[in-house]
Amino acid sequence: MPWEVSPVSELRLAFVHQVLTLGRPVARACRDFGISRQAGYKWLRRYRAAPARPLADASRRPHASPGRTPPELERAVLAARDEFGWGPRKLHALLTARGLDLPSARTVAAILRRHGRVGPPAAPPGPPQRFERPAPNDLWQCDFKGRLEVARRWADPLTVLDDHSRFLVALRPCPDQTMATAWAVLGDAFGAFGLPTAVLCDNAFGARLATPGLSWFEARLLRLGVRALHGRPYHPQTQGKVERFHGTLEREVWPHVRRDTLAHFTADLDAWRTGVYNPVRPHEALGDVPPLARWRPSPRPRPAALPELDYPPGADVRTVGAVGDVRWRGYRILVGRGVAGERVGVEEADREVVVRYAGAVVRRLRLAECRRGAML
Repeated sequence: MPWEVSPVSELRLAFVHQVLTLGRPVARACRDFGISRQAGYKWLRRYRAAPARPLADASRRPHASPGRTPPELERAVLAARDEFGWGPRKLHALLTARGLDLPSARTVAAILRRHGRVGPPAAPPGPPQRFERPAPNDLWQCDFKGRLEVARRWADPLTVLDDHSRFLVALRPCPDQTMATAWAVLGDAFGAFGLPTAVLCDNAFGARLATPGLSWFEARLLRLGVRALHGRPYHPQTQGKVERFHGTLEREVWPHVRRDTLAHFTADLDAWRTGVYNPVRPHEALGDVPPLARWRPSPRPRPAALPELDYPPGADVRTVGAVGDVRWRGYRILVGRGVAGERVGVEEADREVVVRYAGAVVRRLRLAECRRGAML
């Protein structure tokens, strides 16, 4: 059978009675019980101060914490957490900008943990692979968030985000995901903020993967002097910033936005974009400042109408057919159905056939590899 072990508190009480009741010297009692004189006198003081209290180990927590955050600061941290749902770093940047004296983001994290406002720690992320354009309006990323039910109908929010500043250029619910709908949103953004150098979007806005040439969407961007870029198929990392922003929408906006009417839904998105995200919400990749701190409008205003196509004198100008091809010296060159009925310039240079649209090269073919009569 196992040995019976007396609890520590009973041994300490026995030691106390050996000294106080039986009158044994403290030094001898300490030797018999295998404790130091300092410990012996400590338990004698504890017993004299409160004879009815067990002589168990007391908490080592200090009776006072003069360095603890004041209650009013804790309330401010918890109120900001409830309002925005952000993590310690963003909350620290926000409250510091409001003039509150918080020592560090770790203090904010401790407050959130102390009040049960944080979940389990997330898995450590992999090594970051980031790229960022050097100036605002060098590149806009745009993509549809995906269908959301609003007022018992489907809505497709379109996001347009500046790559350098993370400024949210547009966040608008759309009735569909067509090129014409996306172009209407971009056209309004061009009018409000000016023209970017390039627009990055997925391949749904481009010509078909197996078909070279221009889409209707790409052609209009080129007419404005804006390059159209596309991510690789099945590779969302190319549009990583807008994809990450869509995660922010799911965490911070979708749980609170009104969906009873499309007007309420649109108004809530606009209020969050112009009142919280762009001017207030700290962004970790920007050094904990909001996007508006790094944003500035483009110096290129949107023209009143799409510029007319203009080619230099003497250029060999051809009209694109209904199937998206032009005929030149017996060759059929595919330019894209997106520019059917419009004019392109064709020229021969360095044993290549070069097709230009609105000043941009859209096809380049080696003459030695071209066959007459075949679609190139």
